Amino acid sequence: MASRPKRLKVNDDMVRQLLDTDDSGSSFSDFDDTDEDQTYNPIITSDSDEQSETSDTEHSQETILPVSNPGVQIWSNVTGNNQKQLVFNGFPGLKINISANATVWDCFNLFFTDDIIELIVIETNRNAEQFLSNNRISKSSRFTKWVPTDSKEIKLFSGLLIWMGLVEMPNLGSYWSTKHRYKNYVAQKTMSRNRFELLLRFWHFSDNKKAPEGDRIYKICNIIDKIVNRFQNVMEPCEVLAVDETMVPFRGRLLFRQYIPGKAHKYGVKLFKLCGTNGYTYNVQVYGGKSQVDGKGLGCRVVLDLSRRYLNMGRTMVTDNFYTSITLANELLTNDTHLVGTLRSNRVKLPELTKKKLSPGEIIGKENSDGIIVAKWRDKRDVTMLSTKHNIDMIDTGKKNKKKESIVKPKIIVDYNSGKAGIDLSDQLSSYSTAVRKSIRWYHKVATEILFGTAMVNALIVYNTINSDKKMKITQFRETLVDTILGLDNQGPQEVQQARVNSKHIFQETTEKCGRNRKIRKRCFHCYQSRTVIVGSKQASKEVKKITTFCAPCKSYTCISCFNLHHTN
Repeated sequence: MASRPKRLKVNDDMVRQLLDTDDSGSSFSDFDDTDEDQTYNPIITSDSDEQSETSDTEHSQETILPVSNPGVQIWSNVTGNNQKQLVFNGFPGLKINISANATVWDCFNLFFTDDIIELIVIETNRNAEQFLSNNRISKSSRFTKWVPTDSKEIKLFSGLLIWMGLVEMPNLGSYWSTKHRYKNYVAQKTMSRNRFELLLRFWHFSDNKKAPEGDRIYKICNIIDKIVNRFQNVMEPCEVLAVDETMVPFRGRLLFRQYIPGKAHKYGVKLFKLCGTNGYTYNVQVYGGKSQVDGKGLGCRVVLDLSRRYLNMGRTMVTDNFYTSITLANELLTNDTHLVGTLRSNRVKLPELTKKKLSPGEIIGKENSDGIIVAKWRDKRDVTMLSTKHNIDMIDTGKKNKKKESIVKPKIIVDYNSGKAGIDLSDQLSSYSTAVRKSIRWYHKVATEILFGTAMVNALIVYNTINSDKKMKITQFRETLVDTILGLDNQGPQEVQQARVNSKHIFQETTEKCGRNRKIRKRCFHCYQSRTVIVGSKQASKEVKKITTFCAPCKSYTCISCFNLHHTN
């Protein structure tokens, strides 16, 4: 067996000899142990190996210059002279011809088009057919009662979904409940509960058999592509556009479910939206997880994809610190588009000012050769900003604090807040009386949010644009739309009941007969309703006896005591 080599004993003299440098040997200074960014290039000095052959005279006159590398960011004091001057050359406003007398349905039909309704009809029928053919259905199952749907029924189904957002009840079955506390004349008049639940079960937007492998959002792609196309063809945006994310609440098991603690709904499916300052949404993307992100970076890729149609027109993109970066600013500047946004202080290629401590109200900034300005302002906390069209001037906001002093802010922050207000307005309006309900199918929730939330807000903006003298609020807009879709008249249930009371009631015995020449017998409507509240429907059906008397104008069976109590003139 080979013996181990003897260890070399190093004494103090040998250590000092290794650390000392000489003319012939190398030293530790020859090694690069910096932890700087890879794009960092040191300044060329006169003692480099490449210049060792020059004479002493040339050596003393050597000028120190930085290496020319596009990755190096050279920052200087803010002057604004390097900024690119862009002129907005778009034509904002409606791109379609629509009558000034257009109704609420006409505006909503611009987005919830006949093509989208037909797509839902085709895919819902296909989904039901595939389910029934691939599963064994018992004779008692309600699936055996399925019949193909059509565009008229899908329109009524959609109207019920919108109406359920206006009228909240504990569960789906309560809308068809006959109990007094839940009694209504809308749901049962439109369709039966079983039919509604069947439509809700098979509600679909794509062919499952054609789903590409690895495409996580295939179930919702078709409907989003169609409705986004309508968003962009109805209205042209103004100069300022904002990009931000919104959450569709979902707590079920989903591979790309997100968690954002700052949102009202912390768990759900994340949507990226492109909105104007008036709250109109021009583009929507569903975030399917990291597997669908390319090497450019998520924030930069999302902004460029959403705004691709609106670049090269002198517009300004407003983003928060999730998207804002030097890379995105350069990409937008090459497409004649400005960028304004808040910035994370740990982004790469930023100047050293992000580490400086400031006193309240103080602002500092640096500018590079591309006209990108990075500024830091101390308010209640430090705020780092980026802009390609501003300097670091402070302006009076016109507001006053508790001490009656004028509130002064950087122009970058004021423009950022006004540009970002549109997307916040869109989310706020969409949340009022939302049609999104509890579901185990994530694509149902996303479709409901886009069709009856985002599209509803866009339709409201179009309606208020052409009817500036009689603008509507979002709840009134939803109510009018529901009345139109479901065919509800202005006469409510209480008014109908009052009309019946004021009419002439007639107590009589039925003449209709059934088998064996017997008169038709039914339970007293009022007795059955009162007992149901106390003992339940099953027990009430056993306790309440059947009768043959009824009130002719009301067309309801009633006993003599209930007639005298409820049907007197």
